[in-house]
Amino acid sequence: MHMALKNKITLVTGVSSGIGREIAQLLAERGARVFGTVRDPKSAKPIHGVEIVRMDVTDDASVSDAIEAILPKAGPVQVLVNNAGYAVTGALEETSIEEARQQFETNFFGVLRVTNAILPGMRKQGFGRIVNISSVLGFLPAPYCGIYAASKHAVEGYTETLDHEVRRFGVRALLVEPAYTRTKLNGNTKTPKTNIAAYAEERKRVTEMAQQNIERGDDPRMVADAAYEALTAKSPKLRYPVGKGVALSRMRRFVPAGMFDKSFRKQFQLD
Repeated sequence: MHMALKNKITLVTGVSSGIGREIAQLLAERGARVFGTVRDPKSAKPIHGVEIVRMDVTDDASVSDAIEAILPKAGPVQVLVNNAGYAVTGALEETSIEEARQQFETNFFGVLRVTNAILPGMRKQGFGRIVNISSVLGFLPAPYCGIYAASKHAVEGYTETLDHEVRRFGVRALLVEPAYTRTKLNGNTKTPKTNIAAYAEERKRVTEMAQQNIERGDDPRMVADAAYEALTAKSPKLRYPVGKGVALSRMRRFVPAGMFDKSFRKQFQLD
């Protein structure tokens, strides 16, 4: 059973490209009134049926300004998709605390900031759906992408707890978990300033493998479909793994730890 999204006031963060753009477009096609956030509206390509809003998820004032701008136009947000994010690649030891902090500022605190800004309206209405775009790296280890994985693990723990706290107000918080997806996440990738020679060879190998996996990855439209499913299911599940993520999610749950460890290291040629 699905609830229609018709005319539901919907906010999607990070719609300038990739997954966010696909989600905003699909929800608009399905009849939602979609506001899509970008940091710089001047450089954002328009999306049919989507109203573009300036928002920097790392900035309290920017977030509350954006939400306040939507209110008089449309009313309180009923559906939220937290998608804005980027990745830091590099060994954990190479990543400075400052670089790690910036990664969390967007991928984790950005989610908290936007969610806290819209929750009062959802509680008042007695209705709301929140979908946080996580990743298979929210439940898998990620050599040379460890801080990104840590931020997504944080989003997973946060979302599951939030879902328990807000359910009595008619609000649900859910996770969509893409695997490698054909997007320009590389355009959204930063590398640490520090390079430690001891990691260089393996880092290069693992990063190249990841690059190939992105090129052969799932279509971002699949992620949008999963988000739609999570937003409209009458009795939603907490987690919606996407494409190749479905098998990975099963494997993580059911394969014994030792066996998982061995096959994981072999797949990434970590020995």
